[in-house]
Amino acid sequence: MKLVNAKLYEEQIKRKMWEIWYDEKYQYYFGGNWRSDLSLADNNSDYPKRAFAVLNNRDELIGYISYSVDNELRIAQWFGAINFSDDKLTFGRALRQVIEDCFLKFGMEVVEWYVICGNPIERSYDRMCEKLGGRIVGIRHRRALDMAGNVHNDKSYEILREDFLRAVGKHE
Repeated sequence: MKLVNAKLYEEQIKRKMWEIWYDEKYQYYFGGNWRSDLSLADNNSDYPKRAFAVLNNRDELIGYISYSVDNELRIAQWFGAINFSDDKLTFGRALRQVIEDCFLKFGMEVVEWYVICGNPIERSYDRMCEKLGGRIVGIRHRRALDMAGNVHNDKSYEILREDFLRAVGKHE
């Protein structure tokens, strides 16, 4: 598994996104916003974005992970993670690596993300959050739409730096 700057794979990522645009399997990623095009890293905004292409052992693009950074408060937030393949294990390792890098490589104090309740990945996020020392902050009601326009709740997660370090056996 490799994580590389998504800009290097921008056209391939956009093509993959267009290929799955109307696929119900991915409705929890796109939500009800079916006209929005992918925007890769933009470091000229108030909240710069880090974006990664996820490659398998054969250097094939299997996914995309991005997040925004609040540099003042050192928070990684607004994660987007999409697996274009059925290789859940490799993609899961990549997502964990991105979260670990937030703390160990980029010095973040907090990592936070949301999942739309009912998304099949929700239980995996619950387990990953617990393993990495995080917590479920809560459920927000009526925050997301699916492809058919049905309203869903979302769940908020956070991991604090000190809790992450304790969970993975690292010390500052």
